[in-house]
Amino acid sequence: MLDWGEIISKRTMVRAKDEYLCGFTVAEYKESLLVIDGKVVSREYIIPKDKVDRYDGREICLKIRHDQIGSDYEF
Repeated sequence: MLDWGEIISKRTMVRAKDEYLCGFTVAEYKESLLVIDGKVVSREYIIPKDKVDRYDGREICLKIRHDQIGSDYEF
């Protein structure tokens, strides 16, 4: 079982299935993660935890490609 509190406190990077860096974790909301992409102009995404493929200790790897994240998960 993943320690979501630790993952969020580390501001863990999130990588899509196609190796695209999607941003970093900032919060947990119910059964989802809030991910922010960008520093100056940012986008926020709510990504369901069931879209997480694995956590390797450095980054979250998703089961979906970055082009699937877009408006479907934008907050």
